[in-house]
Amino acid sequence: MRTTRAVVAAVLFVACSSPSATTDPPCVANLKTDCAAEFDPPTYQTIYDKILVPTCASGTGTCHTSDGAKAGLVFANADDAYALLLGTTGGRARVNPGDPGCSLIMKRIASTDPSYRMPPGPTPLRPGQTCTIVKWIAAGAKR
Repeated sequence: MRTTRAVVAAVLFVACSSPSATTDPPCVANLKTDCAAEFDPPTYQTIYDKILVPTCASGTGTCHTSDGAKAGLVFANADDAYALLLGTTGGRARVNPGDPGCSLIMKRIASTDPSYRMPPGPTPLRPGQTCTIVKWIAAGAKR
């Protein structure tokens, strides 16, 4: 009987720890900062202007425009977006300065689960774009 309970508990743990079963998957392992950043040095303003706005907030009804506002995150203004990313306004932090692997933004960017990965759809960020964000967060995610 105990063996059966242990097996059931293990199965439930595995099922509940997958990214599609939870909103907070484990930290991303093996993120490198010695990668080739598309924008170097990585600055917030460059990331905002060259990655976040064109990828996540251009056009009507896209995820992070004022009319989309998925998860309350809007990229209409660089200062407001920065505060939302760091969680100083609007609740949950999406960026943990100095810790790219445990930052929600990297969990979403690196996810292989199509229902969780950002940006949604068939085209992920380019490796150089991802590297730029990783380096910026690792360096402290300064404004």
